[in-house]
Amino acid sequence: MKNKLPGFVLAVLLVVSCATPRKMSLLLDMQENTPYPAPPAPELVLHKEDKLGIQVLSENPQLASPFNAGLSLVDASAAAQKMVSYVIDRNGNIDFPVLGLLKMEGKTLREARELIAGSIREKGYIKDPVVNVELQNFKVTVMGSLGNNVLTVGDSSINLLQVLARSGGITHAANIKKVTVIRTVDDTRTAYTVNLQKKDLFDSPVFYLQQNDIVYVKPKGAVLSSEGQATLTIVGTGLTLASIITNVLIWSNRNK
Repeated sequence: MKNKLPGFVLAVLLVVSCATPRKMSLLLDMQENTPYPAPPAPELVLHKEDKLGIQVLSENPQLASPFNAGLSLVDASAAAQKMVSYVIDRNGNIDFPVLGLLKMEGKTLREARELIAGSIREKGYIKDPVVNVELQNFKVTVMGSLGNNVLTVGDSSINLLQVLARSGGITHAANIKKVTVIRTVDDTRTAYTVNLQKKDLFDSPVFYLQQNDIVYVKPKGAVLSSEGQATLTIVGTGLTLASIITNVLIWSNRNK
């Protein structure tokens, strides 16, 4: 019977070591080597107060100069390589040089480019204009157990898992079953809750984040200081070892 003692100790250690990792594991219901639908990221939609960077290019830089107002026209070629910033006003418009008010709210970046290029072409200013539009204030706020951070994204899509990774990753203090994303569209603010352990996370409307989203990672309970966490870890380890030793002694005495 004494030969079974090492096996008993190993089993106890495995149970203790695997308990916490599983609680912190993501996407537990996804099967290995099983394909799942992966639709492309939706295009960003522009809203009021979004800041746009716009540049107009042409084979003849002088023709593009009037549309790049605010930049020095001494060297039209160099000026065209920079972007002019515009903020979408409360009516959803920008006041664009030569073309006047252009409705941007509700459009994607692609649609904004097409609108400006089409208007320039239709009015006969430039035959084949090239228009670049980027979102310059795409930011996401992360709060809660991961700390408080404001992440600058750029104008490309970013998903919830990428934002959490950029914020330092999931910690043991995080409640990964209840991550809240607060989104404001027009004058309406909506809170969505997602479970990072479920694969339907990918189907959530907030898996791909939008500008000004707020991600709140709820803590499991009271948040300890670094010293408190270290002390709790030491105490927890001591209790675990004490429990193992006690069980080993009991097992040994029973089988003498």
